[in-house]
Amino acid sequence: MLIIGGVNVFPSQIEEVIMRIPEVGTNYQIHVTKDGQLDKLIVKVEIYSKMFTGDYRQLDAIKGKIKDELRAAIIINPVVELHEPGSLPAFEGKAQRVVDLRVKL
Repeated sequence: MLIIGGVNVFPSQIEEVIMRIPEVGTNYQIHVTKDGQLDKLIVKVEIYSKMFTGDYRQLDAIKGKIKDELRAAIIINPVVELHEPGSLPAFEGKAQRVVDLRVKL
């Protein structure tokens, strides 16, 4: 479980949303950083190569769909980044999908 801006967020909630969007592949990462004093959630997802047609409106629509569905599920406004297949680190066995980059004091 992650606590982001006072909200409990389970990575499984994010995975559930991502896996039901047909344009998205199976590889993703969750990054948590700080933006000043605020926590920032970045969700990096690989989308299928057939989605990279050069139509930026289509990519923006996919990004918006992912962002809206995540916001509805976890009550956090995430940053969504789209990546080409194979561009995110692949994990064998239990995937380490959460990268918490916040400085612990």
